[in-house]
Amino acid sequence: MNNTTKNVREENELTSEVNYRDGYHFDFEVDGHNVHAHGSSKSGKETVLVNGEIVAEKRSFKRKSTLNFSIEENTYEIEFNMVNMLTGELHCTLIKNNMHIKTFKKALKKSNQLSLKSSSMWLFFAGGFFGYILMAELLRFING
Repeated sequence: MNNTTKNVREENELTSEVNYRDGYHFDFEVDGHNVHAHGSSKSGKETVLVNGEIVAEKRSFKRKSTLNFSIEENTYEIEFNMVNMLTGELHCTLIKNNMHIKTFKKALKKSNQLSLKSSSMWLFFAGGFFGYILMAELLRFING
């Protein structure tokens, strides 16, 4: 197997190793620099470090977000894309000068994933449904 085939397979491989406490960690090597991207699964805080120094950070609760930064004369983006909220599958892509460099895919550990079969998921949906009904009735009562 040549190096190109190996890199494509590693890039497309999904690993289920993330837990809520530590969040998502991704490490890229580019032009002799270590780019580390971290996404918190609790607070939504996203951070990018280059060689151990913070170069970009923000808080986001969207399914897709980007952080922009520069190294020397090159512009970079880290793109976080939450592909599946039930399994916590997150894709992290490094882009250099508008060219895709690499994408890593990680998901929550199986023990942390939600499924439609789990009782907590049904409680979540039932709570949302009854909360909606309650608010609709309260608004109807208040507005007469």
